[in-house]
Amino acid sequence: MQWNPAILSKFIAPGIADFTSGDIPDLTERFPQAPHWVTNHFLNNALGTSFKDRWRQVVLAYIRRAHNAFSSYHEARSRSLAYLDGNQPDNPRVGRYFDAVSSWENFALQISMATDLFRWLNEGQGAFQKNDGSKEQRLNEIANLVKHTASAVTSGQCGEADTVTLWLANDGKRSFGLIVSYAESSEILIDVSKLADDLAPTICIGLIWMLTCLLSRYAILNGFL
Repeated sequence: MQWNPAILSKFIAPGIADFTSGDIPDLTERFPQAPHWVTNHFLNNALGTSFKDRWRQVVLAYIRRAHNAFSSYHEARSRSLAYLDGNQPDNPRVGRYFDAVSSWENFALQISMATDLFRWLNEGQGAFQKNDGSKEQRLNEIANLVKHTASAVTSGQCGEADTVTLWLANDGKRSFGLIVSYAESSEILIDVSKLADDLAPTICIGLIWMLTCLLSRYAILNGFL
């Protein structure tokens, strides 16, 4: 079955019939420790030097949001590419499309929370200024629209031609008069991930060697070796 693009835009998402490709960078090889940030943070604090109170809570919160953002970004990437693979633009796979949209929404929300925590860690200096037009500010505004859809409808920001607060296009994620390209999303995630790597480094080799020696000595003394 072939659907009129206007019907698809009205009842699924704006421009869905034109969404036929997406160049979404894969960052998994660049940040191999991303799946282990939370565990690394625990080991570093439990076995080494820990953050003082207040910092301890905010740092853990940031690392968790960075981890969630990294996971949701790559889930969104996978779901977007799965939707595009073999999709018919005039008869789209609606379920797969909204799976991808949901993951991008989660990514935007997780980044929004991470940047709020970054402002605290950076002594009040945020990643963007209000309405500065930066990629960080635009993504944050999209996250706010995702959270407050009803308010956007009430205020008229969401017009008659709009169906959802976040939709996908060949050049990136779009919202009401906003766009954040896939490359920009990856750049934002790179910045968030760099700080997460710094806050939750791999437990040091020296400490691992020391623990190995202690465990070996314990095993010898107790007749296990």
